[in-house]
This record gives sequence, C-alpha cells and structure tokens, in this order.
Amino acid sequence: MAGFAFIFIVLPLGLISLAIAAWYVVAHDPHDRSLAIQHVLRFYRFGFLAFLGLVISLGIYGKITSPMNVDRNEVIGTYHVDRDMFAGEEADWQYEHFTLTIGEHDTVILRSKDMHGTWHTFKRPLIPVVDGAYSYLWRFPTEGDSTVHHILSNTPTLHRQQWGFYYSFRSPRFGNVFFRKE
Repeated sequence: MAGFAFIFIVLPLGLISLAIAAWYVVAHDPHDRSLAIQHVLRFYRFGFLAFLGLVISLGIYGKITSPMNVDRNEVIGTYHVDRDMFAGEEADWQYEHFTLTIGEHDTVILRSKDMHGTWHTFKRPLIPVVDGAYSYLWRFPTEGDSTVHHILSNTPTLHRQQWGFYYSFRSPRFGNVFFRKE
C-alpha cells in the first residue's frame, strides 16, 4: 500500500510541483530570480514540514487505535465471564458459575459450580502456537473433544482491542461464552 501511494500519489505530485517551481522561477524577471528561488525554497520547506507532521500524526494515530499486542505473560491469569458483553440474567449466572485460569504450565483450568454449590475443576492442556506478529496464540490438542466440559471442547478465539483483550469460547449449550481477564 505504501509503495502504491508513493508511485501514484507522492511521486507525481512532487514532479508536478517541481515543474511549477521551475516555471515560477523562469517566468520572473532575471533581476528577481533570487527572490523567486527564495519563495520556492520556502514553499518546499513548508511542504516538507507539513508532510513530516502528517506522517508522524498518522503513525501516532495508528498506534493509539490499533489493537494491543498480547504476549504470553499477559495471557496467563484468571478470567471471569464478561457480563457487559451481553448483559442479562444468563451472563450473571455464568459469571457466578464459571472461572477460567490459564496457567504457566500450559494448562487451562475451568472451575464450574453445580446446582448444589459445589465447585468442579476441569483441566485441559494447551499447545502454544508460535508467537505471531501480533499476539501469543494457543490451541487445544484436539478439537471438539466431547469428553471434557462443553466450554472447553473447542479452542477459543482471542479478540484484541485497543486497551485489552478477551476470549470467546464456543459452547453448544450457551453459544459464545466471553471470558475477560480481571
């Protein structure tokens, strides 16, 4: 994209401005050419500084608005169901009944509370995927494993935002369950 913009926008505009500057200098009286050259140099100095300011501003804007990079240390921790994603009774119930922990020893631990108030623990190993360009990713060794808890049957999706991230687990009973690190 940058090469396209340079070849088809910046380069032609630069050549056109050089042609106009040359015409401006030549069109003036020979006694005023030094003044004309000063005007042209002042114009190019202003143009260069404006272009430099635009590039810096766009770079800062891109950094601020782009999703955060997530590394392994940020992934490790305890997650709770995000009640704000789809607020309501079901989200509140899920928040009270599920807690997820991603451990340092490449395991995912889901704690689930049954109707009697007893907590049950479900563990699943995870396989780290090579660090991508933007985030640390992992997956479960087997997809669609029906012998584990339904929330842990499939590898979740990592959703990156500007200032945070969350995981969505596909559950056959609940649809998507969203976990955010707290």
